[in-house]
Amino acid sequence: MIGNDIVDLQHMSNTCDWRRPRFFDKVFTQKEQALILTSENQHQMVWLLWSMKEAAYKVHVQQFGEVFFNPKRLVCNLISEEKGDVRIDSNHYDARSTITEDYVYTIAQPESCKTLYSSIFKSEISSYTSQSSQLKQKLLRTISQSEQLDYQALNIRKTKFGVPQVFNNFQKLPLQFSLTHCGRYSGYVMC
Repeated sequence: MIGNDIVDLQHMSNTCDWRRPRFFDKVFTQKEQALILTSENQHQMVWLLWSMKEAAYKVHVQQFGEVFFNPKRLVCNLISEEKGDVRIDSNHYDARSTITEDYVYTIAQPESCKTLYSSIFKSEISSYTSQSSQLKQKLLRTISQSEQLDYQALNIRKTKFGVPQVFNNFQKLPLQFSLTHCGRYSGYVMC
């Protein structure tokens, strides 16, 4: 199982005021709030922790089929700026992040996969639906090439919990992957 999340920092500056008390208190634990407020770059720290939570949540849903909305149930611990872990109850997920001036990208997993392939790309497509479609097409092209399968026979379907799965004709492939997009950036990871 694997999860990922990307946050376009400029997009979030323009669309989300994380300083609103209701948002801040609803999403972050007291320890996380202190970490944000003492950070040199508070905006970046907010979205780093957010992306860690989102990526770990995707893994948790894949693993347990449990959908919930309680961001404080996901507790982040930073080991370094690029590495941390997220705890959901008694479950721990490793989180590795890439931070640039443009985005924060996090991959989470319960344990390291042997083969990890991740791709991030910038998109000028502003429509959420079009961006999602482009992201899925890029993932399917990668799977087609890496698994030597006919691209036209591949498709993505979601489970009742919203977890995407890839099918070759009507047969589910045993691939683990996750998709994400925000603002100008999209990414996928598979193992």
